[in-house]
Amino acid sequence: MDFAWASMLLLIGLFLRSKVGVFQKMFIPVAVIGGLVGLLLGSEVLGKFCPYYIHWSDNVSSFANPLLAILFVTQFIALKFDRRMIKKCSLIFLISATVISAQVLSAMGMGKLFGLPDGAALLPFGAFYGAHGIPQVIAGIYDTLGYDEASAFGTTYATIGMLYGIIVGIVILNYGIRKGWCAAEKSGNLSKEDYTGILEERNRFKFMKAYTSDIAFDPLTLHFGIVLGIMLVAYGLLKILHLVPLFSGFAIYVPAILVSLVFGVAVKKTPMAQFIDNESLGHIGTLALEYLIITAIATMKLDVIMNNAAAILSISLVGLILTTVILLILPKLWLKQNWLENAMVMFGAWTGSTATGMMLLRISDPELETDAGPNLVAATPLWQISTQNFYLTIAPMIIVTSAGFRNLALGTAGLLIAALVLGFIIGRK
Repeated sequence: MDFAWASMLLLIGLFLRSKVGVFQKMFIPVAVIGGLVGLLLGSEVLGKFCPYYIHWSDNVSSFANPLLAILFVTQFIALKFDRRMIKKCSLIFLISATVISAQVLSAMGMGKLFGLPDGAALLPFGAFYGAHGIPQVIAGIYDTLGYDEASAFGTTYATIGMLYGIIVGIVILNYGIRKGWCAAEKSGNLSKEDYTGILEERNRFKFMKAYTSDIAFDPLTLHFGIVLGIMLVAYGLLKILHLVPLFSGFAIYVPAILVSLVFGVAVKKTPMAQFIDNESLGHIGTLALEYLIITAIATMKLDVIMNNAAAILSISLVGLILTTVILLILPKLWLKQNWLENAMVMFGAWTGSTATGMMLLRISDPELETDAGPNLVAATPLWQISTQNFYLTIAPMIIVTSAGFRNLALGTAGLLIAALVLGFIIGRK
């Protein structure tokens, strides 16, 4: 039922995109439009005064990580590492460390100003980097320490971050496209079809290659089987990783990235390489992305925003503005080539969710011509295993004491300085 409702909302979103000028001028993707319609027709709005509304199951929030993993698998199978990509991945990791440090330090300072518990300083970062799921890792630790408001705070930050990432990200992209900052050809040369989302009949095309006979085995089934086979192995690896306390917070997309990378390298040395079509895999990945975006938006919790509004809004605003400034400066200085596309995919991923980042990338780079998507995918394990994992699992237990709060602030400031220094060294011309 959840996927049936999501599918219907996608069709409604496509119809509205093709007819409503404001959606076209803002380049709002169909999945976002459908998600907003689903939010209005769900329990958060229509359900408040009408018995007839969209009922989402209790499991709908758990779709995000597997769908995201499928997207990453389709990108990583065909990933080719070279010296330039490794350099860019290291720079994206350093930009990530800078953003995390800025978000944590600003929340620590603002939290003291509003008299919030010390542990609340880590919730904005968790929410902005992982949407509604990641803050619950921190909240679970705080529940055992008597801080039972952590879950509500984290959900609110995640909602604010996602809305900020979509709205502000689209505004920045519109400005960047007009200024010619986007390297992708489509970004600066949009046709009527790009605005409406509907191809004219003369421009419609077949979008998948056939490597098998339809009578024996459908070509789409072949590629879907490859993707889900990798997911099966990834779930097995995830169970093993969860046995290690340090990796207990990992979601399915982390092992999915690792398994798909190994598969992609290994398959190139076998006869099976001839059956791998990157375009077919890409369409499977974007299919997962559409459902990821629409279910995430349609099921946002609006009522949580009303609690502790002044403190949450102030902390969110300061942290998100700092993130915006960093991501409009450092990628341009360090990455140079395709800097706006790289900045936008990071902006979406680090203010709301990776789904938001990929949505913004689809606006700035509709044909995925640039390296922005693969760069983020390749750099993701670096900052998840190191900085994100530390601030999600170890820092929450350090920060609850006065000495721990001070030491964490000093350590975070040191990380900020080190990331900036290394970034300017590696990213020099």
